Amino acid sequence: MQDASLVLTGPIRAVMLRDPVIFEVDLKVKGAIESEDKGLSFLAARFRSTAFTPDSFLIKESYTSKLSTLEFTLAHMVYSVEATISVKVIEGSWRDDCHGQFVARTASIKDEEVVLLGFGDVKVPFDSDEISLSRSVVSVDSEGQLTVSVKTRQVDKAKVEAADDQDVFAPVEDHAVFYPLKSSRGRAELNVGFCKMEVIVAWSLFGAHLT
Repeated sequence: MQDASLVLTGPIRAVMLRDPVIFEVDLKVKGAIESEDKGLSFLAARFRSTAFTPDSFLIKESYTSKLSTLEFTLAHMVYSVEATISVKVIEGSWRDDCHGQFVARTASIKDEEVVLLGFGDVKVPFDSDEISLSRSVVSVDSEGQLTVSVKTRQVDKAKVEAADDQDVFAPVEDHAVFYPLKSSRGRAELNVGFCKMEVIVAWSLFGAHLT
């Protein structure tokens, strides 16, 4: 396995840690047909934070089932708001030879990114002009900031025509920074040269903060 990290889809709402959270896992190795699938991991992991600190922090916990051990990486966000992210193309078009990912990160959890969409060697999924993110919701410290980034690589035609033995892919990257709100929306643009995208972040409070 080249990359042991699994890209999760969802959730459609941020998870509140008011009670113990249970992660249910049922992983299988896909066979030629469904009856040939083999179990890899089957467990229910109970998680409850016992730390009371004024700062957000990162937690890593390992859970073992009969056939494998999984490591969970969780960010406990303190005094956070919910950000719902959408991305749509507003100028140009996405090129089929471009691979990469859309990611989000917060200032309070350093060196960690949430993958919103990883598209590797497959085409970017679209719904009209809007990019279909596999994950669109993240939690952000109310006094921090959110950065949404696109990281992609496109074929460098000059290197291809020159039969260059080096990597024929050229990296392209751009970032959009947002500051949290209790409500309303924020807008910014990502520009990768061949197309421009508008990033919209809808801000909202968690249920416990509404009253």
